[in-house]
Amino acid sequence: MRESVDCKVHDGKIVCVFSGKLDTGACADIEAAIRSEVADPGMPVVFDLADIDYVSSAFLRICLKTAKQSRDFTIVHVEPAIKKVFMIAGFDRILRIE
Repeated sequence: MRESVDCKVHDGKIVCVFSGKLDTGACADIEAAIRSEVADPGMPVVFDLADIDYVSSAFLRICLKTAKQSRDFTIVHVEPAIKKVFMIAGFDRILRIE
């Protein structure tokens, strides 16, 4: 599966739906796409990880940067193995992960 992100405004939030494996190489391309879509710092942002089974530290960095830029940032549909990565990194204490 090719890595991708599709961001759309839905119910007043920017919802970014990811697919594929979010390794370091993929994140370089994906980060540019996210930056262009998440340009309004006032809008809430949701990252939907339903179709993700791997994230690299590069994706964790993207999450932190997006959380700093957005007034309201949430990560949803996180598989248990992915949630564990966020917990090990301590991100569960600073980001909303559902």
